[in-house]
Amino acid sequence: MQLLLKNGLILQSNGIFLRGHVVVEEGKILALVYGKVSPSWTSEEVLDAEDLMVCPGFIDTHNHGGNGFGYTGEEREWEKIQELLSSTGVTSLIPTRESAAPGDTLKFVDRICALMKNNESANVEILGIHLEGPYLNVDKKGMHQAKFIRPADKEEINRILEKAQGSIRIWSLAPEIKENAAVINTLVHAGVSVSVAHTTADYATALAAFSAGANRVTHTFNAMTALHQRYEGIITAAWQHGAFMELIADGHHVSPTIMRMFIAATDPGKIVLVSDNNECSGLPEGRYIIHDRPLIIEGTQLKCETAGVLAGTVAGLNQCLLNVTRCGFPAGMAIKMATENPARSVGVFDRKGSVEPGKDADLVLLNGQFEVMATVKRGRIVYRK
Repeated sequence: MQLLLKNGLILQSNGIFLRGHVVVEEGKILALVYGKVSPSWTSEEVLDAEDLMVCPGFIDTHNHGGNGFGYTGEEREWEKIQELLSSTGVTSLIPTRESAAPGDTLKFVDRICALMKNNESANVEILGIHLEGPYLNVDKKGMHQAKFIRPADKEEINRILEKAQGSIRIWSLAPEIKENAAVINTLVHAGVSVSVAHTTADYATALAAFSAGANRVTHTFNAMTALHQRYEGIITAAWQHGAFMELIADGHHVSPTIMRMFIAATDPGKIVLVSDNNECSGLPEGRYIIHDRPLIIEGTQLKCETAGVLAGTVAGLNQCLLNVTRCGFPAGMAIKMATENPARSVGVFDRKGSVEPGKDADLVLLNGQFEVMATVKRGRIVYRK
């Protein structure tokens, strides 16, 4: 099947936009033709992108679900999650599991591996698995349940890695726990991106973790020791080491002022925007029970009803992009934080994360307010506003 995207503003590798056309064939970007004149190819389907930004599909590397569902249910539930993701421009995903009992973690791995077998026909491609825990610090547990948090166990890790057969992309852990620090090298050699998370690690401990192979920070600023003018902490160590750093840019997890300072001070190629959405994303305001915990959606915030702490987000990645531009940064830079950067961080930039011939035709069309007007997955239009 051939698809022609006409007259769009195509995002370039240097962050600027040029007017042109995207020719898609057999799920790949066949050619880019610049200028107002339409290319001569005969297409089965034409999508008018006049005055819209044509960008790579978003890659969400930290997502727990949406539309009322997580990733442990039936096929119909996965379809409902995909509907929400496509409407926010997400074409690739790494489903994330919070701390759980050993058996439940293995069931999650089984479920995601089963879903990945249907990637060719799915509207959202699953790139692998993100395990956020259970090897965290209970003092920074956030919404994780303390009863499931435990030190790393090599036998459990081996069971998970064997069952996953190379599908574990990211494993978030707290490196100040000695058992956790001891398995970083094992995970890295298994092809896993190790991320520092839910942690009280100091500068030296964090730097040691990065030196051992960790290359990422989970939801930077959140569930970790705060910055201080005389405290060289985790964020400083990550910045110094050149690690990838997740950022939840919903306007609540990190204040716009701090976000502006952080982006200005950091290599923009190392910032990975994530949604950290959970089952409540896409639902109206109200009270919900998720994993036996009462949560409340109030406006654009998702909070734990009892403690009042933030419990993930209900903002899509397109809203996060808009928030970054409202901090004064150009659209091209912001979009790369949700496309190229996550693709590089999990090793799929050879086929995703930019609009280039030969890459997967995963594309999203955005207006000036970052509303998603259309989403294309491997050359198929899977969402149209």
